[in-house]
Amino acid sequence: MDLMAQYPDKYFNLAIVDPPYGIGQNWKKDTSSQFYKHRSKYKNDSIPQEEYFNELFRVSDKQIIWGGNYYTRFLPPTGAWILWDKKRSDKTFNAQGELAWTSLSISLKIISLSWNGFCVCEPRSGIHPHEKPIALYEWLLTKFAKPKMKILDTHLGSGSIAIGCLKNNYSLVASEIDKKYFNEACKRIKSYYLSKLLPDTAGRAVAVGE
Repeated sequence: MDLMAQYPDKYFNLAIVDPPYGIGQNWKKDTSSQFYKHRSKYKNDSIPQEEYFNELFRVSDKQIIWGGNYYTRFLPPTGAWILWDKKRSDKTFNAQGELAWTSLSISLKIISLSWNGFCVCEPRSGIHPHEKPIALYEWLLTKFAKPKMKILDTHLGSGSIAIGCLKNNYSLVASEIDKKYFNEACKRIKSYYLSKLLPDTAGRAVAVGE
């Protein structure tokens, strides 16, 4: 909210955000999860309230809001949904996909990218328990944005969207309230940047980024 307050109306061309869904954390009960002993100063179980969405709509022209099905009391009805199919079995305990509400002039769109245990479309960074793949953000940007657009993300998490923007020439402003996630995401983004800026040092990029 502090970040968005700094910008004038409709400053951003597109907001792509992934706020907490308010459904709890399954990994807190899973002793095998790498996040089982995770401790954060901030509780990630509460959804944003109306003032958040009002401010988001004020500063951005268009919006893609992951988990929009959990915020329907704050969002107008739409047929312009995006479904991320995670290619999971219908017998899985976890969700087979995620929905994003959009203000775009589109019909329902589906993107299929594996995100199931070790069967993933790209390596996980392991920074955030609710990480999304870079490929998902690249698809969103390629389909629904134009190069040099100004993009907003209010919940940076593991930084996947930032790498997607770097790879495709988009300007991104993002925030992350959890300092641990923010610092790790910055290392990840810098590592990617250095590996592309100096290809022959790719193997040493993480060390340099630190």
